[in-house]
This record gives sequence, C-alpha cells and structure tokens, in this order.
Amino acid sequence: MASPQTQSATGDFIQSQLGIKVNYLNDLSSAIDQHQDRKVYQLLNQSRFDHEVLGKELTPNHPSTVDLVDNLHDELSNFLSTNLIDYLGKAYPFFYYQEYTKGHFRIFFGNWWDRREFGELDVVNVKFDFNEEEYTKLAKAVELARENKRYNSEKINELSEENEHLQALLDSEEERESKRAQLEDDLREASSRSGIFESKESRESREAIVQQISQLDEEQQATHNALDNIKRNEKIILDLSKENTILSYEQKSINDVFGSFNDFEKANDQLYVAYLNHLAKTKVGENHE
Repeated sequence: MASPQTQSATGDFIQSQLGIKVNYLNDLSSAIDQHQDRKVYQLLNQSRFDHEVLGKELTPNHPSTVDLVDNLHDELSNFLSTNLIDYLGKAYPFFYYQEYTKGHFRIFFGNWWDRREFGELDVVNVKFDFNEEEYTKLAKAVELARENKRYNSEKINELSEENEHLQALLDSEEERESKRAQLEDDLREASSRSGIFESKESRESREAIVQQISQLDEEQQATHNALDNIKRNEKIILDLSKENTILSYEQKSINDVFGSFNDFEKANDQLYVAYLNHLAKTKVGENHE
C-alpha cells in the first residue's frame, strides 16, 4: 500500500495534469467561441506553430493535450474551413472545393468541363493532399512542355499510325484478293512440276509462294475487326486529346498565378505559414462571430 506521502504526491500530479487539460480546453473553447482561427490552429499543434510560424526550436506537443480533441477532428475542420477556403480562393483561384461529408473536402482543378478531382484539402493541417496519380501526371506534363511536347502525344501518334495501317489494309482488300488468286494459280503450276526429283530452286519457289499466301491471309484476317479497332482508337485519341487540353489549362492556370510549377510547389510547402501569417496580418478569423 502506498504511503500517505506517495498518495499525496500522486494526487498533486493528477490535479496538475487535469489543470493543464482544463486550461487547454478552456483556451480552445474561448478561441472557438470568438472565432479566433489562428489561436485555434496554435492550440491544435503548438509544436508546429512555434517551429514553423515563430521560428523556435522544434519541441513535442504537451503529452497531456496532444490528443484531447482528436474525436472532434471533423467538426474542427468544418469550423475552420470557411476562412481557409476564402483565403485559398484568392491564393489558388483555380481550385474548387466540395464538402462531401462534414469536415472533408474534395479538391477540383478548374471550373471547365471534365475537370479533374485533384485530391483533398486537409483543413486542420492546412495542406493539400493531392491525388498522387493526378499530380504526377501534371508534373510530367510540365516536364514535357519544356521540350515542346504534350503528355499524350506519343500515345496519340502510335494510335494514329495503327489506324493508318488498318485503313490501308481495308483499302487494299481488292488488290489483296486479286494477288492471292494469282499466287494460287502460280502455286498450282509450281506444284504440277514438282515430283520426286524436284529441284531445290523449284521447291524454294513453291515455298515462297505459300509464304506470300499465308501473309496475305494474315492481312485479310486483320481486316475483320479493322473498322471496330479504328473506331476504338479514334475514341481513345479523342479522350487523350481532351486530357492534353485539360493538362494545358491546368499548367496555364498555375503559371498565371505563380509564374512556374516550381513556385507553385514551393507555395504548397509553405501554405501553413502563409495562411497563419495572413490571419495575423488581416485579423481574419479573429474575434468575428
């Protein structure tokens, strides 16, 4: 059994920790009540705020408060989203947001037809969680643009060449049938001269004719689905061309605002600091009902 002194010390420690929690919750409640968004962000992650915004040495958050309001994440995200999205609407005018469930926001790039869903907005951490596949596609398109190339140009060229080949097969069908008939006549004639003592030259000639007929048959077989394949390729080419257009819209939107894709990426990395400094300078989200 613990001694009275030990129990007293334990009780004091418990009271101290509870006091820290109560003070933290009171401060957070007051900041929310007065819509002091910057203060809310500070309380949600004091360590990050001190290090990134104030430039202090990185230290861990207090263990007594680090996860006190984790169960309110969605509500806090919803609460903080109004001012953040208003800010982003000016800083990133090409992004649009949809709250698909409380506190969770999808990002859409642009307001044009067939715009892409580009990821999600993490309101509580003030960051973009971009869809990796879509972001990589845009980054690759930017890289290719420096070489005056477009993202899907190579695929489009390959499909266009395939369609030209298929169309040529269709256009040459009559010529192919005529040539096959002639080769069959040649084969019958060559076969009539063959026998036990067939010369090497005669045998090679006959085999060459058989090979030519086989090649013509393969080409004819390829024409059976040629029209369907051409239509399929044309649809794919159209979709790829649309994607090229959308990617070019996205690149232009970024360049118009940030000047370059590199500067866009830097702004993304600094978004937390930029937004909290914005709140401090403009007093947006401070003492507003």
